Amino acid sequence: MARIAFCQDVMVEYMGFMTLSAVLKQAGHTVEVFFDPQTNADRFVEEVRAFRPDVVGFSILTPSVPWATAMALRMKQLPGVVTVFGNVHAMLNPEETIAWPGVDMVCTGEGEFTLLELAAALDAGQPYDEIVGLWVKTADGVRRNPNREQLVDMDAMPMPDRQMYNKYLFFRKSPYLRVMAGRGCPFRCSFCSNTTMMDHYGGVKTYVRKKQPQAAVSEIRAMIDAHPGRVKHIFFIDEVFWVKNEWLRTFLPLYKAQIGLPFTANFRFGGITEDDIRLLAEAGASGLSLSTESGDEEQRRGLLNKPATNAQILRIAGWMHKYGINFGSSAFFGLPGDTVDDHMQRLAFFRAVNPKYLWTTFFQPYPKLFLTQHPDIAPHMPQNEAFNVTLHHDMYLNLPDRERLVRLKKVYYLMMRFPWLEKPLRRLIDFRIPLLFDVLFLMHFTYYIFLAEKISFFQYLVHLKTFAINPVLRRKLPLQQSGAPYTPPPAQRIPVVQQADADH
Repeated sequence: MARIAFCQDVMVEYMGFMTLSAVLKQAGHTVEVFFDPQTNADRFVEEVRAFRPDVVGFSILTPSVPWATAMALRMKQLPGVVTVFGNVHAMLNPEETIAWPGVDMVCTGEGEFTLLELAAALDAGQPYDEIVGLWVKTADGVRRNPNREQLVDMDAMPMPDRQMYNKYLFFRKSPYLRVMAGRGCPFRCSFCSNTTMMDHYGGVKTYVRKKQPQAAVSEIRAMIDAHPGRVKHIFFIDEVFWVKNEWLRTFLPLYKAQIGLPFTANFRFGGITEDDIRLLAEAGASGLSLSTESGDEEQRRGLLNKPATNAQILRIAGWMHKYGINFGSSAFFGLPGDTVDDHMQRLAFFRAVNPKYLWTTFFQPYPKLFLTQHPDIAPHMPQNEAFNVTLHHDMYLNLPDRERLVRLKKVYYLMMRFPWLEKPLRRLIDFRIPLLFDVLFLMHFTYYIFLAEKISFFQYLVHLKTFAINPVLRRKLPLQQSGAPYTPPPAQRIPVVQQADADH
């Protein structure tokens, strides 16, 4: 049987890997996951080599591209290995991805049955270049097979293979359980890849799916029972917790009766009622993400294409306060037209919403996002500069008053939560004191991590090492074996061969 190694650079359970593993193991294949802390690339490669994989798989979002392309080159040095790239960045940018050295295949859609066919072909010593759902490099060029027409039936999938992550203490002792009750989001926010993914998969009716309420609850119950005494909190990672209100109203009583643990989830705007908020509270909702994105309604509904009015948000926030549900909100920085004065005026709205935490982030112009292609964005894109993910520490777009906006972003939550700090912090952003603003941001971001992510102190220390200490080590020791930053080589032009027939 085939041996499949999944590799990742972020210490989090990938739901996709767990589902892929469950399907592959059900067919008798061997699957293992490997986490690279990026402090010793040679050691990481040796760990994978010892597993003797036939396939090495990478699930890539844009921030992971530099690491994944570098590591794929290393994995290709292992005997008999083929590499497969999947997930959002690969699916939306297949021409770029398949051209990278070290990449043998790109999975252009959901991978459960595509990888199952690949594993079976490798096990049988059969050709795999015509598998539907794969783009494959061959001696004659790239074979671009069609996408799979049928998406995964969520209720027919085996329970995710969470056990493969338990070799890491970080997960084995985790007090929370990350679960997924469905895939997809029905909204078309311009800053989110779900909009493009929905089009990629043929529209909302096929892309957005939820497990049946009882099936979802039963799966959660089974995963809790597999970790006796460990799980204290459930973390739903669905893009939106529910799609239809009927699903929510059926699910919540079942969850309350059979699970009864506090949970966190992403809130869905739409025809929600006060009774629905009460049901959420009674079922254990202890933290919801009320993603406001902006304190300016015109910007939210226009540039960001998020259909939620200020009045609607304030009404829902009032219900959540009434029934004791903690929730967080969000605010984008680094959007065209924004000024320091604009953000200062929006503080009144966020104080009225009164979230437990206000998540601030810089807009990231990821490839293929609708907002990235907006005509107001193009004039502010850096010229002759490769895209570099900034997330919290810097602004990517070249906007007027950029430096002060960067500093304001880092203390904005403190201004919102503590109005008496508004005037002194407003004066402070006029001064270049990078370390001070980084420390202030780290303080309240640490509060958020414990509040919303429900991590243990041990997990916090692991995150601190991964995201704060390890990057410093890589800068101080710029050697290949230390996990030095990597710039992918220019994409290679590869000839096209005839597409495989869809019936293969």
